[in-house]
Amino acid sequence: MNLLKSLAASIFICAMFFIGGSVVFGSDEAVSLALDEHDQMAANDSQAALPINVDRIEVAWRDWMARHNVTQSSIAIGQAGELLHSAGEMRSPEQAYPMASLSKAITGMCLNQLLAQGPYSWSSTLADLAPVFLQVNLTINTAMTDLTLAQIATHTSGLPEILTYGSASHRSVNLSSQSTMTRAALGEPDNFGPRGSRIYSNANYAILGVLIEAMTGEAYAEYCGTHIMIPASATQAGVFGRMASTAGYGGWSVSVEDYARFAMHWFDPAQPWMMRPADFAYDAGAQYGMGTNVYPDRGGTYVGHSGRWTHNDPNKPNIGALFFVSADGVTVVVNWDQSLDYGLYDDLYQVLYDAL
Repeated sequence: MNLLKSLAASIFICAMFFIGGSVVFGSDEAVSLALDEHDQMAANDSQAALPINVDRIEVAWRDWMARHNVTQSSIAIGQAGELLHSAGEMRSPEQAYPMASLSKAITGMCLNQLLAQGPYSWSSTLADLAPVFLQVNLTINTAMTDLTLAQIATHTSGLPEILTYGSASHRSVNLSSQSTMTRAALGEPDNFGPRGSRIYSNANYAILGVLIEAMTGEAYAEYCGTHIMIPASATQAGVFGRMASTAGYGGWSVSVEDYARFAMHWFDPAQPWMMRPADFAYDAGAQYGMGTNVYPDRGGTYVGHSGRWTHNDPNKPNIGALFFVSADGVTVVVNWDQSLDYGLYDDLYQVLYDAL
């Protein structure tokens, strides 16, 4: 399936010097979050699928582990808000682990909900938001003030994969705290590139994480935990551990069970952004929206994302993760304890989707 190859190609990579990823776009209009009757009927039709064979999915996962020498991994499977099955091999599916770029879906959903409550939208510019950023003592270089939130979220902002932090700071890695990365991205002229084409930069989601803090007056993790994870019953998730400083672009630690709860709740086929992605933060060319890859699938919408941390530092994790929600709401989340090549993500997406 071509969408799975495209999805694996967008894997989040975090090496000592680079973290890769994905995109979003936004509409100019404020959008109601209420479902109309037609949407609800279509969503119900989308979920009227054959029963899930969780045993077949688990077998596909275990076969993938055996073929690629993955010894520690866990999986969770659900649909329509119900956790149907979970399993683990040398790690518990109830235990929170770093999820790397799967954090972006939480950030995207958190900001989307926040924008729906106030005067700003995905088309708002950094000039519009300058008074908000001042709440966290951040002044934006005038060359960047015309950027929209949509451009930032779609990785069409012109920011590079590897940031320049200026002569007084360290440029050796593109792995920095959310705050430090945001200040470099919006203040250092060497980071200001041509707009329009997709250049994946974690700085984009660092900016969105800082914006959430500036808009709410709360810590990013506290606000998004309360307003996004708790409503989804993902009660053990949090921004903690060795990668916590990466926050909005890679800092969440979540069990596969809790991440499945989050994904089922916020990416249920009945959600308006699943029914009408183009009305929300979505770019059809990039096939990305609100922190996830987005594809048409069997008359509905398929979303998913991959995550990877790669470190030479033994004090930092080497891990992988992925999730997807199919058009009929089947949700699968997997994590593991290694940094794997891109092609092995492609393989896992394929075997899991084929097992549905």
